Amino acid sequence: MSTRPCTAGRHLRRKIVGAVWAAVALAGLPGCQQQFVAPGVYPEPETDFISRRLQMRLPQEKADVAFIFIGGFAEQVLTHFLSVYESTPVLPVPGKQVRACYAWDGARGCLLFHSTSLIREDIEQFLKLNPGADLVLVGHSYGGAAVMDVLRHLKTKPGRVVAVTLDAVSCRERSFPRERAAGVDYWANVYCSPYRHPKDLAAMVGGQWAECPQADVNLCFSGKERDSKDRRYQHARPDSLFTDYNAAAGASAYQLMLDACQRLKIGCHTPCRKK
Repeated sequence: MSTRPCTAGRHLRRKIVGAVWAAVALAGLPGCQQQFVAPGVYPEPETDFISRRLQMRLPQEKADVAFIFIGGFAEQVLTHFLSVYESTPVLPVPGKQVRACYAWDGARGCLLFHSTSLIREDIEQFLKLNPGADLVLVGHSYGGAAVMDVLRHLKTKPGRVVAVTLDAVSCRERSFPRERAAGVDYWANVYCSPYRHPKDLAAMVGGQWAECPQADVNLCFSGKERDSKDRRYQHARPDSLFTDYNAAAGASAYQLMLDACQRLKIGCHTPCRKK
């Protein structure tokens, strides 16, 4: 008896199963989903699957403000923090602003040790080209710890600095201290507690910063409650942690960031600040 039909059937089943798994895997990648891109964002991000960049380095050109986003570990498949970068509008501040989006380790694959050298090098070069330029940084998970690590080790002094940490995580000795870096003019710290979703296991194991006494404000979202998109608050959903209204703080982290930028005159040169 011929076994060809049976063999052909197995091959067909394997192809179907492979196609299903491929679809599932691709559905979890941010590049396969059409993202909303805020108008006026520069450099303009690519959003189609082929050309979409998972990291956009800081442009080395004349500017008054650098708006920098730093994602966490495995953000490409778990948290999609790049979409936060893409959907966040330009800052309503005077002067020219450029923005960047980095992986927490600068996409250098530093799994065994913490390194923010690429991010620091880019910011150092930017500040040498633009002395006294302001920095606004938003980091999620390991990216939240990377924000403070970068600022803690900068050799070139920036102008004003606003930092937002979204459920920061770090178990590495160098960046674990939940301390405010010198020169930070405003720090909004957001955290999600308690964790309830399997995706949040990495944050639980990694070492959640939770409340940081040195932050100007701490915003806590309960994992038992639902966000504005009717999903439970999770470490793996930084968009809600950034933009949702927090009753205790009376505003969202995003709005508090904008208020701080206005109060500190971000994007305004020194003579303007003195007025």
